[in-house]
Amino acid sequence: MISFWVTLIYFPSLLFGKFLFQRWFNPVFLYASSWAFVIYMYDLKLIGYVHITSLTWLIILLAYASFLLGILIVYFARGLNSDEFLSKQNNNRINEEWWDSKEQLLKKIVLVTAIIGLLVSLQHWYVLIKKFGSIMMVFLHASDIYDMRVGGEHLGKIPYFNLLSFVSVFFSAVYSAFKNKFSYIVILPFLAVILTDAASLARAGVFFALVLFGISFITARYYFKTAYNNPKYNNNRNIIITSIIVVLLAMVSVSLIRMIRNPMGDFKSTSIELKKMSNNGLMSSSLYLYFSSPVAVLSQYLDQRDEEAIFGENTFYPIYNNLNRFGGQFQLEPYPKGYFIPMWVNSATYLRDVDVDFGAFGIFIIPFLIGFFSTFYWFRFFETGKLIDLTFYTFITILTVFSVFYIGTRLTFWLFGLLFSIVTVIYFDRANTKLELPISEDV
Repeated sequence: MISFWVTLIYFPSLLFGKFLFQRWFNPVFLYASSWAFVIYMYDLKLIGYVHITSLTWLIILLAYASFLLGILIVYFARGLNSDEFLSKQNNNRINEEWWDSKEQLLKKIVLVTAIIGLLVSLQHWYVLIKKFGSIMMVFLHASDIYDMRVGGEHLGKIPYFNLLSFVSVFFSAVYSAFKNKFSYIVILPFLAVILTDAASLARAGVFFALVLFGISFITARYYFKTAYNNPKYNNNRNIIITSIIVVLLAMVSVSLIRMIRNPMGDFKSTSIELKKMSNNGLMSSSLYLYFSSPVAVLSQYLDQRDEEAIFGENTFYPIYNNLNRFGGQFQLEPYPKGYFIPMWVNSATYLRDVDVDFGAFGIFIIPFLIGFFSTFYWFRFFETGKLIDLTFYTFITILTVFSVFYIGTRLTFWLFGLLFSIVTVIYFDRANTKLELPISEDV
């Protein structure tokens, strides 16, 4: 019955988003698809989850309505119909020659930031191997490494510089969209992110990189295809190849990290069907738990609602954490509280985080702001073609996908990925467009 009601809301949402944005891939699509997927997974009942209360469903719907309200206010405030929007594009956009002049610089930024991220990840692995003796011993001590990370210890990783990998992911997406073909330089930033996550026994970075690439790539290609009358953008074969390679790369890496971290993979309440799927390699219990549990955890949180935090602790966690490095005295919880559903899980969607941070007001204002600013920068990018607008659009819209797990701004690589990307984009815009680099055209 839950799936029926979700379907009843989901497909009209897709049509509504297509009407507003004139394209299928848009903020409404991302928000609705993320939540529909997680709720569908929950409703499979492959794990004996707790019942979700009516209050939880009501709050989810009200938050979604607030998100849509933010979108509609921008849409009507701009007063644009589709013809006016296209006309404004034609008048304000950056010409194709400017992008051609920047191609070599674009490749250099991808390679330099990816190599820096790769070197930092290799340094992290060097420290781990030196501590435990060998790569095999690192894997055998996976649970110890995971416990260290949860406790805040990162075993010698150079802070922040590894986050340049996400800058490389963003620029590789733009480059691939502009060239409209798969480029091998896309693999380098993903390899850096995968190695960093594998060293910390984490998966969020790989998932974040996948979403970052997907939103940047598809949105940028929409722009290049509609803004420039170039027949190369009519060929979709290379786009499909790029998408498949990136998704497979992320899925394989996440699966390997999951196997190292939790080789058994089953839980007490796992159904026979899920155990069979896990044995056949179709769906692991831990992966199913990851994508199906957040709404159940949210329901448990709302039933108790006894968490306390300093103002905006989850939303502004990286800021508070860095202030502590410079003498701040903020008492922070590195990981959210877990709830028994019937196993301990701490991902309870962003609605738990913003309620803890700001009270009931946060449940409505945060979705509204995400809808408002994602829509604002969507139209800004398509009108101007400026990379700075795509940067803001991408990082804000990422929050719609991560909203089913937690508030995305809590992630250090969201904040510093955005800041580093902004600085790099400013350099990219102002750099000498005649700069020539010794990089092969076949890359």
